[in-house]
Amino acid sequence: MWVLEPRATSDLGTFMGSTTTTYAALLKERYLDSDVVEKLTYPQNPLLGRLQKRGDTGMVGSSLPVPILLGLPQGVSSSFTEAQTHATNIVADEWIITAGDYYGVVKIGQKVLEASRTNRGAFLENKTTEIDGLYEQAGEALSIYTWGNGGNALGRIATLSTNDIVLTQPSDSANFELNMEVMACADDGSVTTHAVRTGHSTVDVINRALGALTITASDITSLAAGDYLFRNGDFYGDQGSIVIKGVQCFVTATDSPMALWGIAAATRDNDPQRYAGCRVDPAKLYGKSIEQRIKLLMAQMTGTFKAKAPTSGYMHPEDFLLLETELQARGVRALEDPDTKFGYTKIDCMTAAGRLPIYTDRHCPRGTFFAFRDENWWISSMGELLHPQNSDGNEILRMYNSTDLEFRLLSFPLLACNAPKNSGRVTLDS
Repeated sequence: MWVLEPRATSDLGTFMGSTTTTYAALLKERYLDSDVVEKLTYPQNPLLGRLQKRGDTGMVGSSLPVPILLGLPQGVSSSFTEAQTHATNIVADEWIITAGDYYGVVKIGQKVLEASRTNRGAFLENKTTEIDGLYEQAGEALSIYTWGNGGNALGRIATLSTNDIVLTQPSDSANFELNMEVMACADDGSVTTHAVRTGHSTVDVINRALGALTITASDITSLAAGDYLFRNGDFYGDQGSIVIKGVQCFVTATDSPMALWGIAAATRDNDPQRYAGCRVDPAKLYGKSIEQRIKLLMAQMTGTFKAKAPTSGYMHPEDFLLLETELQARGVRALEDPDTKFGYTKIDCMTAAGRLPIYTDRHCPRGTFFAFRDENWWISSMGELLHPQNSDGNEILRMYNSTDLEFRLLSFPLLACNAPKNSGRVTLDS
């Protein structure tokens, strides 16, 4: 929390009034400080924090063209005639990536604002806590979707009894909060043919240890076991809500990737490692430990798949614990990474591609390890990744339908990868 410095006597009368002007000034002082915003957004979201942030450089309107190098010139031969006859150029393609939309709002009551003239400090502290929380929640949502497949699902229903839900993956309970409005679909929302069910409901109870939710009397039509749950308004599918097309759009779970950013599924299927990242054949994983699976992925990437060596790896904290337990017998310990601003925890693992730092991220899908070449990934955004709506010079805005005020948070992000072949994934579950 910041400390309010004494003001000159001439300013005291205006300052003590806790007007919208003085309150906006205090908000500006706090939230235009990039260090404050970063500390609210990145410490618990390592991938989001470590990704390069490039702003909107190179954007055409709200879109960013991203070329992909797929193949090298083939005009080589021991015969000059053959080399000349069969000379080709590089093989390349291009994503046309559109920035998404995301918003956060916290309300500031006019009556409470005026009442704060006699208790200004308590009011400001309370509202700062709320706005800090808004930044944290928005940052967490962006982190979840950065790891996603573009559909924006938060979890899947394993069993359903009236309004009581048990999730297929208990760790996905971390994606839900009390009072969150949720909607549902029989599919994961990653393609436009997936249709959202009618209606929505509110999360009323969460047992995170069991991966269980209770929703209020459901208005979701035909909700069933096997359905995926989404934050209300964030469903892609037939609704078209784009926040971020995440990691799993670029590095897909199978060799049959979906269409993405102007490149057809059939085109990506022609060379799925170049267009959609590297995967290990599940048949080769039987009986192998987590460490062995990671090393096999790295060996195949830099061998069979001709990828450049990844420079970072990620896994869910529960998988990270299992790997750490495997490595402790050889004296390998998790360390704080001194090269990152927020001191993320890592394990250095020796692989065929060299030493690989492996980080833990709670939004990384449980049971899957991901390897990235960091230079091939970045986030661009129109303006700062998260920023207040203040283009009219005001940090707080009057609501159109009441005397109350709002603090509004905006984000127009996109995730880009210009070489999916240099990233990969491997299943960790037997």
